[in-house]
Amino acid sequence: MMHKKYYLLFLLFFFIAIGGCGFHLRGNVKLPASMQQLYIVSANPYGPVTLQLKQILGHSGVDLVDQPGPQIMTLNLKNERYNQTTFSESASGKTEQYTLHFNLDYELQNNKGETVYGPKTIHTQGNYTVNEAAVLTTSTQEDTLRTELQRQAVYQLIAQLNSKSIADAVQIQPKRANEN
Repeated sequence: MMHKKYYLLFLLFFFIAIGGCGFHLRGNVKLPASMQQLYIVSANPYGPVTLQLKQILGHSGVDLVDQPGPQIMTLNLKNERYNQTTFSESASGKTEQYTLHFNLDYELQNNKGETVYGPKTIHTQGNYTVNEAAVLTTSTQEDTLRTELQRQAVYQLIAQLNSKSIADAVQIQPKRANEN
């Protein structure tokens, strides 16, 4: 009986902990059949966006290959960039809040390097507050926001890869390849 209480207490703590860190259960990624083998090219191949995308696609059963080949689509992650704008200022003219923008440019290419879909840009943004008295807190807040914006961009990209417009573009693509 005592073990059951500890087990339930552990489960409660576990679910509170993963809920508090932003973990969300997501459905499996179901890409079109012609995209079940995918080659990912990235301007930042070891960056968090590319690594997170590869991890999610890999866990969803997509075969991520190391080089392009026949019948293999290429997802080209062309550019990741941040831009910061002022969101609000104090009465003294000091910036108190910023909006951080993250943009991810990508395109989908066939095995001949022809663009099948894109180029497209995914845009995410969020605000953070500057606290002059706690510079380290502000820096940590900005870093946390950057991580969150990257995560949001990855999920937006996956949603777009699952979209009807990409499925249609990929379905039409083999017909063009056969015409040449």
